[in-house]
Amino acid sequence: MIRRDRAVFAGFTHGAGDFILQVDSSADLGGAMKSTWFSIAVLLTASTVAGGDALAQSDAAAGEANTQSTAGGGSQDLAEVIVTAEKRTERLADVPLSITAATGDQLIKQGVNDPADLEKVVPGFTYRLSQNGTPVSHIRGVGFYDEQVAVAPAVTIYIDQVPLPYGRMTEGASLDLERVEVLKGPQGTLFGQNSTGGAVNYIAAKPTSSFAAGGDLAYGRFNEVDVGGFVSGPVATGLNARLAVRSETRDDWQVSNTRNDTIGKRNTNRTRRRVKRGPTCLCRERHR
Repeated sequence: MIRRDRAVFAGFTHGAGDFILQVDSSADLGGAMKSTWFSIAVLLTASTVAGGDALAQSDAAAGEANTQSTAGGGSQDLAEVIVTAEKRTERLADVPLSITAATGDQLIKQGVNDPADLEKVVPGFTYRLSQNGTPVSHIRGVGFYDEQVAVAPAVTIYIDQVPLPYGRMTEGASLDLERVEVLKGPQGTLFGQNSTGGAVNYIAAKPTSSFAAGGDLAYGRFNEVDVGGFVSGPVATGLNARLAVRSETRDDWQVSNTRNDTIGKRNTNRTRRRVKRGPTCLCRERHR
């Protein structure tokens, strides 16, 4: 959930009713600290229990269901991951491709806030910056390192199946995601651009028909502060909207001894706005 240089991470989601606080005292914040860490997770549920009898009955039913599952061969109900790696909705287990997929909740728990963090959840994926700051991605060691800004990468990045032809365009692709799909190996032009290393398809979160909101806050070394959040819901009849923002700031971490110059300072802001219009009936009921 937190990066190694993060000290504190906190997040909440209104729709799911979750609040998570994680503290890492092993991070170097300028003083000597013991290499111990602890985490606190609190789950706040909006549901209420009618009485002790109802709770006991639900626990008994759950225990009976678990017993039947064990007796039937030890099978467990696993959450299915739905992907669109072949431009149609399929279960991840049914796709005959080498693919790694992660849902938006999994990305939040693993602390995936930018394309570089995909290394935490995708085996064989590496990310680095060139000397000019151009993002360079590799999958299974296959990539194309070049310091030019307008160079087509060997690993193509997509947002909702729309290719981003240049690496500089991918820096804000991981904002407010529903899921991410990473296809390994050479890819054709199914999504519009071929690639020799693989493809990374970011699926942005869609507007919801009911109100939902969430956010997260992280603090780390060199006064790094990352804060983000989203709000989603209906704005008119048949019209839903979603707004997501993220701000990342950090002080400089290297100072020159020969001139008045520093590097490492960061100040970035990202936003994504989506509007979804559904079918509406403009007919009026006739009153007799």
